[in-house]
Amino acid sequence: MIELRDIGVRFHQAAVLRGADLSVAEGEAVALIGPSGSGKTTVLKTAVGLIRPQAGEVVLAGTNLTRASPASLARVRRQVGMLFQGNALFDSMTVLENIGFVLREVQRLAPAEIQSRVRQFLDRLHLGEIGGLYPRELSGGMKKRVGLARAMIGEPRVLFCDDPTAGLDPITSDAIADLILDFRRQFKVTLLLVSNSLLVVKKIADRVLLLHQGRLLDLGAPESLQDSERPEVRQFLQPEFTS
Repeated sequence: MIELRDIGVRFHQAAVLRGADLSVAEGEAVALIGPSGSGKTTVLKTAVGLIRPQAGEVVLAGTNLTRASPASLARVRRQVGMLFQGNALFDSMTVLENIGFVLREVQRLAPAEIQSRVRQFLDRLHLGEIGGLYPRELSGGMKKRVGLARAMIGEPRVLFCDDPTAGLDPITSDAIADLILDFRRQFKVTLLLVSNSLLVVKKIADRVLLLHQGRLLDLGAPESLQDSERPEVRQFLQPEFTS
């Protein structure tokens, strides 16, 4: 479902990805860990076609993004949901309008159907009373739930999550992880997740990759991390990799 083949990405003189390889099967959940600033978000942006690599190939949902036309890119992106680290909600839109954005602007559904589907998602997330509020009126956890609802309401085949629990307290982080897991099971979505939270990774992911010096190292199942003797892995088993 998601393939990165020998990917090279440079910004000016800095090489961020150097021969990076990634393969995520349909229905699989893969977590990407690595030091801050190592390029984890760059991997996500490359996988969805927002960054065109200088070397290698990207295949998403059967489409080679490195050779795709703008129209083909637009078609494949309709199968993708994205939960951004900063939520990326539209400040001038209400919660209802934010969640319904893809239904309105991409799928062109009737207003009544949009409102019905958005209300169902809000009820599922226990946020049924906040549809008329604006992002500035929401807590961090509420914003994250709204961002997740917007990412999933179009029932995508692939979900990208960029550090979905960043800045949240442990209880709220666990609740967000539960919601992602719930959506994954219900919609059979393929998931690529960036997170440095071992608790979140263990709860959601089938497999873990470490971004190290521009390459992606397959570490296997999350449960095997604690038994790894690789020095680049051991540093992530310190207390800070549990939040």
